[in-house]
Amino acid sequence: MRFLLLFATCWSCLTSSLLAQTDSPTPTTKPVKVSGGLNAYAGFYSANGLAARNQPSPVGLSGSVTVSLPGGISLPFSAVLGNQGNSFRQPFNQFGVSPTYKWATVHAGYRNVSFSPFTLAGHTFLGGGFELNPGKLRLGAVYGRFNKAISTNLAEPDILPAYQRTGYALKLGYGKPTNYVDLLMLRAKDDSSSIASVPQSATQTVTPAENLVVGVTSRLLMIKHFVVELDAAVSAYTRDVRSSEVSAEGRNAVTRLFGRLFTARISTQLTQATQAAIGYRTKNAGIKLQYKRIDPNFQTMGAYYFQSDIESYAVVPNLTVLKGKLRISGSYGIQFDNLAKNKNARTGRSIGSLIVSYNPATKVGIDLQLSNYGISQQAGIRPVIDTVRLAQNNFSATVNTRYTIQNEETVNLFTLSATRQQLSDLNQHTAVFTNNTNTNLNLGYFYQRVKTGLGANLLVSYTQADLALGMQTKFYGPTLGLTKAFLTNKLSTALNASYLLNQQTTQTGESLNGQIINASANAGYQLGKRQNFSLQLLYLNANTGLAEQRYNEFRGTLGYGITF
Repeated sequence: MRFLLLFATCWSCLTSSLLAQTDSPTPTTKPVKVSGGLNAYAGFYSANGLAARNQPSPVGLSGSVTVSLPGGISLPFSAVLGNQGNSFRQPFNQFGVSPTYKWATVHAGYRNVSFSPFTLAGHTFLGGGFELNPGKLRLGAVYGRFNKAISTNLAEPDILPAYQRTGYALKLGYGKPTNYVDLLMLRAKDDSSSIASVPQSATQTVTPAENLVVGVTSRLLMIKHFVVELDAAVSAYTRDVRSSEVSAEGRNAVTRLFGRLFTARISTQLTQATQAAIGYRTKNAGIKLQYKRIDPNFQTMGAYYFQSDIESYAVVPNLTVLKGKLRISGSYGIQFDNLAKNKNARTGRSIGSLIVSYNPATKVGIDLQLSNYGISQQAGIRPVIDTVRLAQNNFSATVNTRYTIQNEETVNLFTLSATRQQLSDLNQHTAVFTNNTNTNLNLGYFYQRVKTGLGANLLVSYTQADLALGMQTKFYGPTLGLTKAFLTNKLSTALNASYLLNQQTTQTGESLNGQIINASANAGYQLGKRQNFSLQLLYLNANTGLAEQRYNEFRGTLGYGITF
């Protein structure tokens, strides 16, 4: 009763500060639609220098059918028959629907619903629920099985056992999608009798658990241009429901308040998670300040994974000038762990990024992306040994440019891109084993004749990786492609070829030279609206510089397809 009174009181107090919300339009009902296709193929395959990765004469038949029901429900079926293997796929292993009408959505079957990042956050469950948004009221509830019971035995030691887990989540809020406050609760519990006794070992410990999470999520437009975001939750997590109970009297106020919904035990841990942001936005500029703190061992049974034991601060600005031609955005933040101060070392991280996009004209553009990620360690309950201290910096820069020449008949596009990534180990004792740099350059030209369907492209690439201990790898060479359509675009053809040189320097200073040749030819003929023929030829010749790593492959496929 106290829980219901608190829930209702908080909701009533928050409604006065929020804006109105209109109903969503009524969706148009669509009839049942069936679509799909059938494909048959046959081909050949040969290989020298390596074990065959395909059948010498692959042949097969594949088909797919999709049944589209009203409400956006799709049921896809597919099957493959051939000498390379048979398969059949259907959607009923985990089938679920979420039909929507006006302001009401109903969930049934296997669903993954999100109420907030710290309560119900996308975990798949088998059950049902609803979300209702009449006017400014925001209601939601789901109930179902979150985990299926999985038993194990000594004959199958690789199978991780699991107890059956059942739970529910509730949402009560007020507002509209861009301006709201929601109060949330999730409760889930494992059934300790759902599987036989679980064998315990040093590497495998599975116990029946229980979890109660209460939280709040909100997005508020406080005054003009200012937006406040908040997600917070308190989680009571019992790792073993078979452990002894403890009295709630004199304990945390939250534990006493929700005592009727959750039994506190010796293995129960109470943790918190919070992330908040305040932003200011105008027509051409904005800035957001972000904060996050997640206690050590914070868990919710409504999510699969959480990075806990972190606290972070970040600033995220953006700017648009020159009538939208220049856009600048970036971020900088710091993060650290060991919030309970019980780890041997404290790890700190600094993360910065910058994105600049300049488009002075429709035919010219340049984009720049910079990022820097640093990590370091400080002493925790023990001093950090210099020879193993973690201190690294990871820098990345990417530049993309384009220039277009276009008229009614032809399109010419020139591109140039460059990327550099560098990992710098700031610990002189380990730098020789970890430092590395990667550089990639690409120069491209693309040509297209609009009316005739003739196209060509040329790409010259260069990649160099400077690794630890003096090792180095280089790949460079051209790639050429041609496309042409015939017979009023019924027949499409394409030719592609690439020649890459490979140079490697080993740790001992030995040089290895190799090459990789790729070539392909494709043709497709459209027979009417629903039928087509296709032909594909592929050739690969690889030489890494080592005698035992030289091979070539040649394959071809002829196919026929029909759609309905």
